[in-house]
Amino acid sequence: MLMEVTCRCGWTTRGTKAQVVANVQAHGRSAHQTELTPAEVRAIWRAVPDSAAGPSAKN
Repeated sequence: MLMEVTCRCGWTTRGTKAQVVANVQAHGRSAHQTELTPAEVRAIWRAVPDSAAGPSAKN
């Protein structure tokens, strides 16, 4: 099972839990000057089937 987050700006990331937390935190810092905790990321991610695997991050 993979996790996915889509930002309000349209940026999306998908991957393992650890990958998604790291990607969302990096995106928040670089694109929105916002620091997110792992708990905040977990509150907004959704599970996607492994068969929906694609790039781990896209802009």
